[in-house]
Amino acid sequence: MARALRMQGAEFEDYVQELSTHFSLQVRIAKTEHRGITLAQLKRTEAFIQGRCHTWVDTHTEAAVSATTVNLYHVNSWLIKPSTNADNCAFVELLVAADQPPQWFCSHWWGEPVQDFIRCIEAHLHLRRLPGAMDEWAYWICAYANRQHCLNAELVEDPEQTSFFKAMQLAIGVLLILDKNATPFS
Repeated sequence: MARALRMQGAEFEDYVQELSTHFSLQVRIAKTEHRGITLAQLKRTEAFIQGRCHTWVDTHTEAAVSATTVNLYHVNSWLIKPSTNADNCAFVELLVAADQPPQWFCSHWWGEPVQDFIRCIEAHLHLRRLPGAMDEWAYWICAYANRQHCLNAELVEDPEQTSFFKAMQLAIGVLLILDKNATPFS
Protein backbone atom coordinates (compact mmCIF):
# COMPACT_ATOMS: atom_id res chain seq x y z
CA MET A 1 0.00 0.00 0.00
CA ALA A 2 2.83 2.41 0.87
CA ARG A 3 4.41 1.68 -2.50
CA ALA A 4 1.21 2.59 -4.39
CA LEU A 5 1.15 5.91 -2.53
CA ARG A 6 4.88 6.43 -3.23
CA MET A 7 5.71 6.63 0.47
CA GLN A 8 8.56 5.09 2.40
CA GLY A 9 8.10 3.17 5.70
CA ALA A 10 8.15 5.94 8.33
CA GLU A 11 6.37 8.42 6.08
CA PHE A 12 3.56 5.92 5.47
CA GLU A 13 3.34 5.03 9.17
CA ASP A 14 3.03 8.73 10.03
CA TYR A 15 0.31 9.14 7.40
CA VAL A 16 -1.67 6.17 8.76
CA GLN A 17 -1.25 7.57 12.28
CA GLU A 18 -2.67 10.91 11.10
CA LEU A 19 -5.64 9.11 9.55
CA SER A 20 -6.30 7.25 12.80
CA THR A 21 -6.64 10.56 14.67
CA HIS A 22 -9.59 11.37 12.39
CA PHE A 23 -11.00 7.90 11.75
CA SER A 24 -10.73 5.01 14.20
CA LEU A 25 -12.72 1.83 14.62
CA GLN A 26 -16.03 2.52 16.37
CA VAL A 27 -17.93 -0.74 15.89
CA ARG A 28 -17.87 -4.01 13.99
CA ILE A 29 -20.96 -4.48 11.84
CA ALA A 30 -21.21 -8.13 10.87
CA LYS A 31 -23.71 -7.69 8.03
CA THR A 32 -22.25 -5.65 5.20
CA GLU A 33 -25.74 -4.71 4.06
CA HIS A 34 -26.21 -2.89 7.39
CA ARG A 35 -23.30 -0.53 6.71
CA GLY A 36 -25.16 2.48 5.37
CA ILE A 37 -23.68 5.97 5.56
CA THR A 38 -25.58 9.19 6.22
CA LEU A 39 -25.12 12.51 4.47
CA ALA A 40 -23.63 13.97 7.66
CA GLN A 41 -21.04 11.16 7.71
CA LEU A 42 -20.31 11.69 4.02
CA LYS A 43 -19.85 15.41 4.63
CA ARG A 44 -17.44 14.70 7.50
CA THR A 45 -15.46 12.47 5.15
CA GLU A 46 -15.64 15.08 2.39
CA ALA A 47 -14.29 17.76 4.73
CA PHE A 48 -11.26 15.59 5.47
CA ILE A 49 -10.79 14.81 1.76
CA GLN A 50 -11.01 18.49 0.80
CA GLY A 51 -8.39 19.39 3.41
CA ARG A 52 -5.96 16.66 2.39
CA CYS A 53 -6.45 15.80 -1.31
CA HIS A 54 -4.11 18.56 -2.51
CA THR A 55 -1.26 16.30 -1.31
CA TRP A 56 -2.56 13.25 -3.20
CA VAL A 57 -1.74 12.03 -6.68
CA ASP A 58 -3.51 9.56 -8.91
CA THR A 59 -1.75 6.25 -8.20
CA HIS A 60 -1.89 5.21 -11.89
CA THR A 61 -1.07 8.43 -13.75
CA GLU A 62 0.71 10.36 -10.96
CA ALA A 63 -1.41 13.39 -11.90
CA ALA A 64 -2.17 15.82 -9.10
CA VAL A 65 -5.57 15.48 -7.41
CA SER A 66 -7.67 18.48 -6.44
CA ALA A 67 -10.90 19.13 -4.58
CA THR A 68 -12.77 19.22 -7.89
CA THR A 69 -11.23 16.07 -9.36
CA VAL A 70 -10.86 13.71 -6.37
CA ASN A 71 -12.92 10.57 -6.97
CA LEU A 72 -13.56 7.27 -5.19
CA TYR A 73 -10.54 5.62 -6.82
CA HIS A 74 -8.37 8.29 -5.14
CA VAL A 75 -10.31 8.11 -1.87
CA ASN A 76 -10.00 4.33 -1.82
CA SER A 77 -6.21 4.51 -2.30
CA TRP A 78 -5.48 7.47 -0.02
CA LEU A 79 -8.15 7.24 2.69
CA ILE A 80 -10.24 4.08 2.80
CA LYS A 81 -7.57 1.40 2.44
CA PRO A 82 -4.91 3.01 4.66
CA SER A 83 -7.38 3.86 7.44
CA THR A 84 -9.07 0.45 7.46
CA ASN A 85 -6.08 -1.82 6.93
CA ALA A 86 -4.98 -2.36 10.54
CA ASP A 87 -8.48 -3.36 11.69
CA ASN A 88 -9.52 -4.98 8.40
CA CYS A 89 -12.79 -3.08 8.61
CA ALA A 90 -15.10 -1.13 6.35
CA PHE A 91 -14.79 2.65 6.32
CA VAL A 92 -18.35 2.95 7.66
CA GLU A 93 -17.19 1.09 10.78
CA LEU A 94 -14.89 4.05 11.50
CA LEU A 95 -17.84 6.45 11.49
CA VAL A 96 -20.82 4.82 13.20
CA ALA A 97 -21.73 3.53 16.64
CA ALA A 98 -24.16 0.81 15.51
CA ASP A 99 -25.68 -0.88 12.47
CA GLN A 100 -27.09 1.57 9.91
CA PRO A 101 -29.36 -0.31 7.52
CA PRO A 102 -29.75 1.67 4.31
CA GLN A 103 -32.89 3.39 3.16
CA TRP A 104 -31.32 3.88 -0.28
CA PHE A 105 -28.91 1.81 -2.35
CA CYS A 106 -26.54 3.92 -4.49
CA SER A 107 -25.41 2.81 -7.91
CA HIS A 108 -22.70 5.04 -9.34
CA TRP A 109 -19.34 5.34 -11.12
CA TRP A 110 -16.22 5.53 -8.94
CA GLY A 111 -14.61 8.01 -11.36
CA GLU A 112 -17.13 10.75 -10.62
CA PRO A 113 -15.80 13.60 -8.44
CA VAL A 114 -16.69 12.97 -4.79
CA GLN A 115 -18.07 16.49 -4.38
CA ASP A 116 -20.49 15.94 -7.30
CA PHE A 117 -21.59 12.61 -5.82
CA ILE A 118 -22.30 14.21 -2.44
CA ARG A 119 -24.21 17.09 -4.08
CA CYS A 120 -26.42 14.44 -5.73
CA ILE A 121 -27.08 12.82 -2.35
CA GLU A 122 -27.98 16.27 -0.95
CA ALA A 123 -30.36 16.93 -3.84
CA HIS A 124 -31.96 13.51 -3.40
CA LEU A 125 -32.41 14.07 0.31
CA HIS A 126 -33.90 17.49 -0.32
CA LEU A 127 -36.35 16.08 -2.89
CA ARG A 128 -37.38 13.08 -0.81
CA ARG A 129 -37.18 14.35 2.77
CA LEU A 130 -36.96 17.50 4.81
CA PRO A 131 -33.53 19.17 4.48
CA GLY A 132 -32.95 18.86 8.25
CA ALA A 133 -33.08 15.05 8.06
CA MET A 134 -29.48 14.57 6.91
CA ASP A 135 -28.61 12.36 9.90
CA GLU A 136 -31.59 10.06 9.49
CA TRP A 137 -31.35 8.37 6.11
CA ALA A 138 -28.50 6.00 5.35
CA TYR A 139 -27.25 5.27 1.85
CA TRP A 140 -25.47 2.05 0.95
CA ILE A 141 -22.33 2.91 -1.00
CA CYS A 142 -20.08 -0.04 -1.80
CA ALA A 143 -16.74 1.77 -1.34
CA TYR A 144 -17.62 2.70 2.23
CA ALA A 145 -19.64 -0.43 3.14
CA ASN A 146 -17.44 -3.24 1.86
CA ARG A 147 -14.24 -4.23 3.63
CA GLN A 148 -11.83 -3.32 0.83
CA HIS A 149 -9.10 -5.67 2.08
CA CYS A 150 -11.23 -8.80 1.78
CA LEU A 151 -13.58 -8.20 -1.14
CA ASN A 152 -13.72 -11.91 -1.94
CA ALA A 153 -15.95 -12.32 1.12
CA GLU A 154 -18.34 -9.72 -0.36
CA LEU A 155 -18.26 -10.83 -3.99
CA VAL A 156 -19.48 -14.40 -3.99
CA GLU A 157 -20.67 -16.59 -6.88
CA ASP A 158 -24.40 -16.45 -6.07
CA PRO A 159 -25.55 -12.88 -6.82
CA GLU A 160 -28.30 -13.17 -4.20
CA GLN A 161 -25.65 -13.69 -1.51
CA THR A 162 -23.69 -10.54 -2.33
CA SER A 163 -23.73 -7.50 -0.09
CA PHE A 164 -25.03 -5.51 -3.06
CA PHE A 165 -28.15 -7.66 -3.45
CA LYS A 166 -28.78 -7.83 0.29
CA ALA A 167 -28.46 -4.04 0.65
CA MET A 168 -30.89 -3.52 -2.24
CA GLN A 169 -33.36 -5.81 -0.50
CA LEU A 170 -33.23 -3.68 2.65
CA ALA A 171 -33.48 -0.35 0.85
CA ILE A 172 -36.71 1.38 -0.08
CA GLY A 173 -35.18 2.32 -3.40
CA VAL A 174 -32.16 2.55 -5.66
CA LEU A 175 -30.54 5.90 -6.32
CA LEU A 176 -28.68 5.89 -9.65
CA ILE A 177 -26.11 8.68 -9.72
CA LEU A 178 -24.76 9.65 -13.11
CA ASP A 179 -22.05 12.07 -14.11
CA LYS A 180 -22.69 14.59 -16.88
CA ASN A 181 -21.67 12.00 -19.51
CA ALA A 182 -23.71 9.12 -18.03
CA THR A 183 -20.42 7.20 -17.98
CA PRO A 184 -21.82 3.96 -16.47
CA PHE A 185 -23.95 3.58 -19.61
CA SER A 186 -21.17 4.19 -22.13
